[in-house]
Amino acid sequence: MPELLLALDAGTTGARAMLVDPAGTVLGVDKRPIASHFPAPGLVEQDPAEVWNICRAVIDGALAAAGRGIADVAAIGVTTQRASIVLWDRTTGEPVAPMLVWSDLRGMEEYRSLRARGFTAWPQVPSAKLPAAIALSGRDPGDLQWGTLDCWLTYRLSGAHVTDASAAWLTGYYDYANGAGWDTALLAHQRLPAAMFPAQVASWGAIAQSAPAVLGARVPITALIADQEAAMVAHGALGRGEWKATYGTSGVLMAGTGDAPQAIHNSMPAEALVFVGGRSRFCVEGMVITAGSLIEWLCNGLGLFASPAAMEAAAASVADARNVVVRPSLAGMGAPHGKFEARGLIAGLSFADGPGEVARAALQGIAFRFREIAEVIAAALPVPEALPVAGGLSASDTLLQLQADALQRPVRRHAVREASAFGAALAAGMGVGLLDESDLTTLARYDAEFLPKVGSDEADAAFARWQTAIAP
Repeated sequence: MPELLLALDAGTTGARAMLVDPAGTVLGVDKRPIASHFPAPGLVEQDPAEVWNICRAVIDGALAAAGRGIADVAAIGVTTQRASIVLWDRTTGEPVAPMLVWSDLRGMEEYRSLRARGFTAWPQVPSAKLPAAIALSGRDPGDLQWGTLDCWLTYRLSGAHVTDASAAWLTGYYDYANGAGWDTALLAHQRLPAAMFPAQVASWGAIAQSAPAVLGARVPITALIADQEAAMVAHGALGRGEWKATYGTSGVLMAGTGDAPQAIHNSMPAEALVFVGGRSRFCVEGMVITAGSLIEWLCNGLGLFASPAAMEAAAASVADARNVVVRPSLAGMGAPHGKFEARGLIAGLSFADGPGEVARAALQGIAFRFREIAEVIAAALPVPEALPVAGGLSASDTLLQLQADALQRPVRRHAVREASAFGAALAAGMGVGLLDESDLTTLARYDAEFLPKVGSDEADAAFARWQTAIAP
């Protein structure tokens, strides 16, 4: 009888599939890059057909890496980056426009208009950009279906047009007043037919089945959950005050608020964490918009370092950054600033500085941005002493030591860096009945802990100098 759990995780810069057994052992992983296109400043697009082809390929790759076949898979969990828009023909199922990636800012004018009319909106969310996507397609809305990336991939796997609350909440179309469904007043305002919108389902449970023509077998899809929320599952952090940080393309610090939505700051609105068994749980998050993407830009954009590994070595080669400071805001400053017009900054350079100081200052800038967010969350919620972390950039020992120093807290690194994929697999296991929520804390394993190496006075002084230097 099959018992393995397959996660499909499509992020902003790459997709991965991961095969996990019920004991939490990762058996196989495959990852491939996803290309973004930038037709103009502030515009970010991807090819949805290409994204699907990449996702289909990584599924085969993960199975091959584990030496297993689709017949060994008991359940599939899907997790994706949030708030991107895919439009497709409701008859043919073919995409009719580029995918507008979550970081695309073409919806700023619509966002301001919606806010002025009393609707809930943010610059990056679909409600600010869906009208622009429809205009790009040149099609009548009645002929189309749309969804965020989780919805699109599930549709391609199974034909089901569904999403969950963790993704639906960040569309701007969620019915926040009633806690379920779509905001009919907003749909009427934008003249959008309800048939365009997916059905909302539980974050894990019986959701859909893969089509035999797609994967070669009918496999239950039993988890559908946004990437940051899936990472919370990986850490077993679903209770009030439980938190985690993810260092990916962007950086996110998320904390649970329990059974009630709670906005703790004007840049950190309430969000859905999971919806299961008729029970909703909520969270808040602060985003460092430019985290791993800053490292990629320093390496590939500016060409300062041959690779992220070379940059890590450079950062570790110096004791401190001297007076060099970096503001990691190439695409704006997220929480707690909400300054989307802000741009990146490298300052304090002298002839005495070299690549090591710049590399270390970049990592320290990311760590300080997380401190800004952590201070807001810790003031509002009963967070644990240690901060659990994961994500590709968490492989940097230098960053995590700087983070522990900045926060004056222990930082614990998850043994599985790809926590979103791991969490989606565990959610699928709960959805199919192979795991229980009580198993999550046992399955969350950590391979390193970083303790502060400087005192609080030194940490506070360094943070204050950085804040003064990078003030917009």
